[in-house]
Amino acid sequence: MATVIFKATEACNARCIYCDVVHKKPRNPVTMPLETLELFFSRINEFLTEKPQEKLDLVWHGGEPLLLGPDYFSKALHFQQKHCVRTSDRIHHSIQSNVTLFSREFTPILKELGIDSIGTSYEPIPGVRGLGAKRDWREYNKRFLEGIGRLEEEGFCWGIIYVVNKLSLAKPVEIFQMLHNLAPKGAFMFNPVVLYDLKAVHLKIEPEEYADFLGAIFHLWWQNREELGNVDPFASLVSNLVDGKASLGCSDSGACADTHINLLPDGSLSHCGRSADWGLLNYGSIFDTSLSRAFADPQRDVLRRRNKVLPKTVCKGCRFWNICHGGCPLDAWSAEKTFMHKTEWCMAKKKFIEEYFEPVVKQPEGPKEPGPECRPYSPPVQTVFETSWLADGEPVWINPMGGLGDTLMFSGVLKLLTDKYPNRKFNLVDRTKYREFLEGHPAIDRIGHPPPGARIVHTSYWEHEIFFSRGQRAFQTLARIFGLETPVQERLYVPWDIEQGDPEIERIVPWKKRNVLISQSSDSFRKRMDVAKWESVVDLLKRQGIGVVQAGRMGDQYVRGAYSLIGLTSARSIIRLLRRFDAIVTVDSFMMHAAHLCSVPAVVLWGPTDHLVYGYPGQVHLQAKPTCENPENCIGPGQSRMYRLDCPEGEARCMNAFNPEDITREVFTLLTKKLKRRANQPQNGR
Repeated sequence: MATVIFKATEACNARCIYCDVVHKKPRNPVTMPLETLELFFSRINEFLTEKPQEKLDLVWHGGEPLLLGPDYFSKALHFQQKHCVRTSDRIHHSIQSNVTLFSREFTPILKELGIDSIGTSYEPIPGVRGLGAKRDWREYNKRFLEGIGRLEEEGFCWGIIYVVNKLSLAKPVEIFQMLHNLAPKGAFMFNPVVLYDLKAVHLKIEPEEYADFLGAIFHLWWQNREELGNVDPFASLVSNLVDGKASLGCSDSGACADTHINLLPDGSLSHCGRSADWGLLNYGSIFDTSLSRAFADPQRDVLRRRNKVLPKTVCKGCRFWNICHGGCPLDAWSAEKTFMHKTEWCMAKKKFIEEYFEPVVKQPEGPKEPGPECRPYSPPVQTVFETSWLADGEPVWINPMGGLGDTLMFSGVLKLLTDKYPNRKFNLVDRTKYREFLEGHPAIDRIGHPPPGARIVHTSYWEHEIFFSRGQRAFQTLARIFGLETPVQERLYVPWDIEQGDPEIERIVPWKKRNVLISQSSDSFRKRMDVAKWESVVDLLKRQGIGVVQAGRMGDQYVRGAYSLIGLTSARSIIRLLRRFDAIVTVDSFMMHAAHLCSVPAVVLWGPTDHLVYGYPGQVHLQAKPTCENPENCIGPGQSRMYRLDCPEGEARCMNAFNPEDITREVFTLLTKKLKRRANQPQNGR
């Protein structure tokens, strides 16, 4: 796909200290005239007509493109519809904006252009980004947070680029958590600062510093990557080095010679924004040059030759050539004044992969002894439960962590807290995964995005040293985090009526006289029992006339013989459905916690985790004994990195030690007890 970096304006309402637009002499015109804009779309149609297999990605850049206003974008759509009648379906629009100017007036036209996601950037450190000549960072942050709030209300996704600079180096984890707390619907990525002159030299970082910054964060992301999502460069490195799937941006692909072009407000064409600023690789103007001619300009040959020269010279023998290609040629020019050199950031990539990435990703079952090239992660242990914030009245933001079962525990703790301190309210970091469980909670004042410098409390009880001690229960540790004197009663809570039921789902289930729900779902492979054993359990139950229903997420393996609700229920709807069942069979998962919330009898299968830590009284807990040589290196306090890794025992893992007859025997016992309780209840009229 051909990419046009379209700088329709170089005007900007911000004065980011490292931005080239701030420091260079303004071009004339600053904003592209409508006549030039119309010619541009005529050139696009010409290009796509000549190349019927080609598509074009038009990236609105700047400056700040939202300064153009909705009418300018409408004019662009009009010109596209006028000139690109037969090629319009091969034009894809995207946009990079600081979102401080986003308003609902932009929504209709951006969506007409097919834009449903906006790329942005953010800086929590004061004084780096700001509005106006005085670089007002407080107003910038205020408008940024308002902007992303409106984006979400209008149904847009968004992602963040964070520029790592000298001021970032002292607090990598804090910055990572801050960005994650913003909960971008899209991805976020870390890029090193690139300086254009000496006016911001105090922000310059060395490649080794960039690698160490990423290294301080990577372990956190790796342990929780399912939850934290697409964070780069981590996710792309996993795709390339672990999954074997090519995923390279323009800086690393070695292919930008044939894919990219930059268009400025005056109609001049160059390779990219930096080449235009430095007077390099200028391809003429759209007034006298077609896009096809610009993409075929002989000056591009030097970039193509670079891919042949570097592997024989400065990149010779580098095992990362296929994922780097010497880095961005403009970065090489910036440091060496030649394209025929690798970039200084190659050193950062190599150092990060060898010292931080590989020791974690390629680590065997047990932890490696630390050496000079291996720096395994140690979780941040918290030894003191600091709770003075409960009484000082300062707004506190809670960042929920973990799975949905952890959220049910956390919600229960909050309910105990608000019962004790009715006037104490908290703010909740907006995380889509948890909103349905916590919206309307009496302890939550509002859900949103914390401002810079906000006090944030994390619910990651597994990182507290007290939890490492034998016999410490998860719920009680959470209660202590929030200043409650323990032990407390372990009551779970959701801020809605669990008695309401779910008529739509109830209508389709083939109910029997007695009904059992099974759920094999778990985020961790190590906590799952093989489906063949589940099928034996289902068969034994059905022989006794018991209806068996399977609940789970889309992608779960179907258990033959059960009526499947896989993918048909949300966490909220399954809670409303649970009371229709006489018993539940599950593993250590959300469903185990949900059964306790709804007071439904449950048989819970335990393997690497301990029912004495997570299970609830009244449930039947079947605990398998470890079958491996190193059970202390499995899931447990201080071993959260093992959660997503496959068990090295494979089919011989402890969860497969259960006998289906033993499981069904416990289910029958629960059902018999329930029948006796019903028989002993007083009947109406007696």
